[in-house]
Amino acid sequence: MSAFHSEYLVWHWPIAFYLFLAGVSAGAMFFAVLLKHLCVKDSPHLSGYIRAACLIAPVTVMAGLGILVTDLTKPLEFWKILVFYNPTSVMSVGVMILLVYTVLMFMWIALVMRPYIDEWSEMHLPWLQKITQWLSNIEPTLTGILVILSLSLGAYTGFLLSALPGYPMLNNPVLPILFLLSGLSSGAASSLLGGVLLHGNPDSREVKFIHKIEIPLILVEIVVIFTFFMGLVLTGGQSKIAAMNALGFGFWGAVFWFGILVIGLSVPLAMNLFMTATAKRRWAYVAATASCSLLGVLMLRHFILYTGQLTIA
Repeated sequence: MSAFHSEYLVWHWPIAFYLFLAGVSAGAMFFAVLLKHLCVKDSPHLSGYIRAACLIAPVTVMAGLGILVTDLTKPLEFWKILVFYNPTSVMSVGVMILLVYTVLMFMWIALVMRPYIDEWSEMHLPWLQKITQWLSNIEPTLTGILVILSLSLGAYTGFLLSALPGYPMLNNPVLPILFLLSGLSSGAASSLLGGVLLHGNPDSREVKFIHKIEIPLILVEIVVIFTFFMGLVLTGGQSKIAAMNALGFGFWGAVFWFGILVIGLSVPLAMNLFMTATAKRRWAYVAATASCSLLGVLMLRHFILYTGQLTIA
């Protein structure tokens, strides 16, 4: 049996990429808000890391949504999900979260980039300044709802898979928490990588701020992964078999032990601790650590999706 094919396989790699991109967007937007309000405060439009997050969040969510629509059996009928809304459908709720999140995300980004928009609109479209002023007036409400939607979107990627009752490994209440945490990790990593690529200072206060959050985030993620699999083993039956099939010898076992635990979690944790302890934050250190973290989250999405469909109830 191939690692990417089995008789029970329903969802393939495009869904894994969709889950990854949606998580990156939610995490990047979450950290952009944190950086603006708890770290940079004044002139956020000048921060390379906030600008990177404001670029990454819309690009990844639009790319993910495009992949999702393309992967549907009837992509031209996607609009029906929006018109015939079903509040009991996880897919329908997720699409609604995505849509509202996307609108508010662009409004918040416009608020961050207000100095540029106001400068340009003064000569070309003066009425735009009334809109940016209105956005500024509602900023606290807008920011609060956007943070809630970012966290909801991160958790939704896990709920989408856990709603499949026939697959014991996916039908797991810990999965949304795991996907939320890994989505936040990928958002932090993508903001750091994008920030240094946009010539942000690797020893800046933004990098130090994100590293302070990343270290406990990775530790909690490791605990949640342990809880996820211990829950399956202790449940017994097909759940235990699903865990053993995923973690045993073979391609996906190597992906988990070496790819996710070593490259995706242990290396970023060790590098974050090293940079924090030595205060040596160089371009290569920040970029390499962020790349490992992103690669680990991408492998985690594929690992959960494919191994979760190896065993049925």
